[in-house]
Amino acid sequence: MDNAASVISLLTQAIGQSLDSRFPAYAFRLPGETTFYWGSCSVGDMVALSDEGLSEGQEGFLFAPFDRGEFPSLFFPVKSMPAEAIDREQFKCHAGLLAADDATIPSVDCDYTSYSSQAQMLIEAMIRGELRKAVLSRTVTLRRPTVSDAELFLRLAAKYPMAFVSWVHLPGRGRWIGATPETLLDYDGRMLSTMALAGTRKAGAPGEWGQKELEEQQIVTDSIVAALKSRGLAPVVGDRFTRVAAQVEHLCTPISAEVRLSGDRLNEILCALHPTPAVGGYPKAEAKAWIDRVEPHRRRYYGGYLGPVRVDGVRLFVNLRCLEANNSLLRLYVGGGLTAQSQPASEWCETEAKAQTLLSVING
Repeated sequence: MDNAASVISLLTQAIGQSLDSRFPAYAFRLPGETTFYWGSCSVGDMVALSDEGLSEGQEGFLFAPFDRGEFPSLFFPVKSMPAEAIDREQFKCHAGLLAADDATIPSVDCDYTSYSSQAQMLIEAMIRGELRKAVLSRTVTLRRPTVSDAELFLRLAAKYPMAFVSWVHLPGRGRWIGATPETLLDYDGRMLSTMALAGTRKAGAPGEWGQKELEEQQIVTDSIVAALKSRGLAPVVGDRFTRVAAQVEHLCTPISAEVRLSGDRLNEILCALHPTPAVGGYPKAEAKAWIDRVEPHRRRYYGGYLGPVRVDGVRLFVNLRCLEANNSLLRLYVGGGLTAQSQPASEWCETEAKAQTLLSVING
């Protein structure tokens, strides 16, 4: 067995053992890289973060919800290791959770008529000037085919090499699997970088971007820049370009700033950025209130953020193109940005295209 096959076999066994023995674990692969990483701990070692967020010098993996007031931000306090270094013997000390592990997943999705009505409510609010942008999401729930968590994770990694691909197991809370194209915050101890990713169309579409998509993406860029400036940073805005993300493509603007951050300052910036208008809307508070009013489901960890935390920095990604799993169901979460120029029918088609990122993998 060659090294790559050996790593995949070891990772598959580790994921299976986490599910069988019911201990928290995660796996991920960074964009553009080939190394898989792993981390696991006992249930008692998991940390539910307070409103203050990460503490100075912590190392591990962060998994945060869209709305911290409704679900906890969870932290795995273990250093991420390359998958080839997994020692399955250590799992014996993690086991012991007696509670059932198959978390309940709601199985009711809205149809096109309901979605169109929700979208129209938001569009009319924007026409009245109550907000400039709102992201409307929906769910797609299906009976689980005969495919394991490890298979889904590895298929996503193979198909989407430039995405952050992840698998997270929270015993009693479910499992999350995804392949996100969007960085929330990358900080290496001296340079902070993020991106304004918004506007969607079919990958490879000919011609120039439409005014609606250009405006939508500019709102995200302006909001991120303003948030960083409000925290005393001097952001540098790069050139906007088209970034392909599976079956769709987006407008992307890189944003960076030179800075040295304490733990408190890092948490301040995370709070200022999340949720960006790319997943929430603008203005932030008004958009959040409208989302709570209009969407029939709770987003849970969809639209939140996740990623490895090091002593000297973080790499955090927005939890998009993701699904929630239990032993019988898979629930996909997809969304799209609305402005006053939006048309409900085209927005529905956008969410259909985004769902294909996951459906194409689920269906093999």
